[in-house]
Amino acid sequence: MMEQYQRLKDKAGDALLFFRMGDFYELFQDDAVVASQALNIALTARNKQQDDSISMCGVPIHSAESYIDRLLQQGFKVAIAEQLEDPRQAEGLVKRDIVRVITPGTVVSGPTLTPKEHNFLASIAVTPGGAALAYVDVSTGTFAVTVWDSPDWPQALHREYTRVQPREVLIPEPLEIPLDMLQATSPAFPTTLQPWAAHYFHQDRAYRTLLQQFAVHTLDGFGCEGHPLAIAAAGALVAYVHETQHHTMPHLTSLRLYSTGDFMVLDETTRRHLELTYSQMSQGRAGSLLAVIDYTLTAMGGRLLLQWLSQPLCQLRPLQERQEAVAELVEQSTRRARLRQTLDTLVDFERMLSRLALGTITPRELIALCRAIVRLPAIATELRGCRSRLLTTLTAQWDPLDDLAILIANAIVDDPPATLRDGHVIRTGYHAELDALREHGASGTAWLNYFEAQERQRTGITSLRIGFNKVFGYYIEVRKTHVSQVPADYLRKQTLVHAERFITPALKDREVHMLRAVEEALSLERQLYEALHQQLAQHVHRLQHMAQILSQLDVLAALAEVAVTRQYSRPTLDDSDILAITDGRHPVLEAMAQEERFVPNDTFLDRERRQILLLTGPNMAGKSTYMRQVALIVILAQIGSFIPARTAHIGLIDRVFTRVGAHDMLGKGQSTFMVEMTETANILHNVSARSLVLLDEIGRGTSTYDGISIAWAVVEYLHDHGDLHPRTLFATHYHELTVLAASLTRLHNYSAAVQEHGDKVLFLRRILPGSADRSYGIQVARLAGLPAHVLQRAHQLLTHFESSSSMASVASRKRRATPQTTLSTHAGNQLSLFESLTIQLLQALRSLDLDALSPGEAAATLAEFQQRAQRLP
Repeated sequence: MMEQYQRLKDKAGDALLFFRMGDFYELFQDDAVVASQALNIALTARNKQQDDSISMCGVPIHSAESYIDRLLQQGFKVAIAEQLEDPRQAEGLVKRDIVRVITPGTVVSGPTLTPKEHNFLASIAVTPGGAALAYVDVSTGTFAVTVWDSPDWPQALHREYTRVQPREVLIPEPLEIPLDMLQATSPAFPTTLQPWAAHYFHQDRAYRTLLQQFAVHTLDGFGCEGHPLAIAAAGALVAYVHETQHHTMPHLTSLRLYSTGDFMVLDETTRRHLELTYSQMSQGRAGSLLAVIDYTLTAMGGRLLLQWLSQPLCQLRPLQERQEAVAELVEQSTRRARLRQTLDTLVDFERMLSRLALGTITPRELIALCRAIVRLPAIATELRGCRSRLLTTLTAQWDPLDDLAILIANAIVDDPPATLRDGHVIRTGYHAELDALREHGASGTAWLNYFEAQERQRTGITSLRIGFNKVFGYYIEVRKTHVSQVPADYLRKQTLVHAERFITPALKDREVHMLRAVEEALSLERQLYEALHQQLAQHVHRLQHMAQILSQLDVLAALAEVAVTRQYSRPTLDDSDILAITDGRHPVLEAMAQEERFVPNDTFLDRERRQILLLTGPNMAGKSTYMRQVALIVILAQIGSFIPARTAHIGLIDRVFTRVGAHDMLGKGQSTFMVEMTETANILHNVSARSLVLLDEIGRGTSTYDGISIAWAVVEYLHDHGDLHPRTLFATHYHELTVLAASLTRLHNYSAAVQEHGDKVLFLRRILPGSADRSYGIQVARLAGLPAHVLQRAHQLLTHFESSSSMASVASRKRRATPQTTLSTHAGNQLSLFESLTIQLLQALRSLDLDALSPGEAAATLAEFQQRAQRLP
């Protein structure tokens, strides 16, 4: 047996070998030591006192899935070696072989799989001029690939890789891309890197692998012809799945080739800053945008919503079709309620069909699938009354699957046991020979009851009973108080503390006949169940098709439910450059707000007149919330959802950039300021005319002068560089920047409104036209709980600085495009807040052509200057 084990272990390679022995999976030698530590289970040994002792540990078969899951989470692979024959019928050693290798990316069932998330296995193919990323979820059959042939492919590959977040990724040997590009994208999604031989990525081999998988003569139907990198990545992926699963994977029936250009670009930084699917605070979904809008009722619908949210569309027509469908379901509340009530009863078609295709589906899962199919006509009835284009398309593609439900219902009992080996899975009347074997077994049970009664009467032992166990078979049990009454023809078989067990020739003869009938019935049931498996597996593509329809319907109905529940409205979408939002609200904070009503705000941006909104105001006043709110509203609109606003007009955006919040990457040797500058550089290098840019407190991680200079230059660049004019929200505490509104025609000052009460401040959460003249730092510090002594001293220092006579000199010169301004102070002191604001006004007056202002604007400007000038030292 150990020789057999060693052969299979050599075959398993670096995977831990689960070696089937009866009702246990055993691990030996080094595997046993590793597994016992990883699983915290007992490590034992055979021949302990000898030099050739064998370390071993094991787990029961019925609970093996949970142990395997724990190993996968720690990055291990597990090879399953099953018994290929009945040990009772084996001649010599039981035949065993590896039936599959379970890796983090090839799991098809168990607690590793989160219902509303994909479990992707990915592969990457690269050349100096391009790259391709393919990924597959073996548990659902989802299979896709994308390719880039532009010089910026490393950045595009990294963006898509971090979006997909595969659990395992295949990389060709030798490695042709930097490893740091493929590190875990977040603590919630650890990634296992799996080297894979380069020959699997060769185009000819990969092409043949895909042709064989899809049983076709060309890949034209999948759009892959002429894309050698896409073929290489996808073909290598299929080869790995075949190698590990020892199966042809019949549920991998299609490959979707897509272009990332069809979707809004959201890089890893933007996803993290906006917390679209993962919240840093909760370290999970809670607190993310996904958690707020996920009203889906099926696991497959939840996975599709996650895909939509991670890939907002940039194409107007499909977005309008989604909007139209959501609007119809919003208006028809009764229809929506009935649809959702039925959807709530459905099983996960996608993951169930994968287990059907792989032959691992249980009888109870088949019955659950049958009951789900039976409920489909109720959904079809509701859909037939819909008029929107997308819903009528889904209706036209509907497949009732009623023939599959009939197949299952005719074969499987209504309440089957958990596993096939328990028997009585096949329905009576389905197969005559099986019925006969069962009747024979039933007659044996009746004979046992008769025999027990007869023996009680013959011996006079009222406590006599017939029992059964797997060791001794059927036996007669007599309490020790009645042992003296036992007849001479009873043969003692076992002695217990309080009883004796016996057999008789007649009982053993009947046992042989009964057990043979039971074994034959179980064997026949397995054959019938396997035949049903194969028959149903021929229709996997139909089940996949209906899973896609049902998941779309679930998402559309969920978005409609969100719109009604949270009072969202339908935005107007077009290809203009307008971004106009009335009474917009932050979807996550609004959902979390309990003590106060969320204060809505308006937004208007375009590329011609109002390109940049410069936001000033104190911390905690709502600037960052407002900026994130605008981005989240845009993203919701571009997945086809209604939005948290009274009205909105959104010209489609191709990319959202964010530089919000402060964090460092010390592990990569990057300080907070370095991260800030890196992210800002990425924005300036890649921004387009249709981008939305959110910049929050650029330059705060360095000295005041450096920070002001960088922030000033970034604003000028966004305003003046080329003809891009991206729509921008720029928040800052550098009030000196507000003077730019005088020289940059498309920049407008806005501020977060506050209300002062003595030395206290009330944040009104309103974003209004105009600039702030104070940052209220000491008031915010009081709210944060700084000691009173510190606050008092800070107030004294602020008064001293503001009354200081070390007024900065100002030198500026006019220029039409971008004014260059130099600020200096006496003795190297930084500008006080009051002096800075006054200098801004002086700069504005010097650069303004007062004749170009309206009389009202000129009067207001001069009045503000006079008021401030009177207060100067």
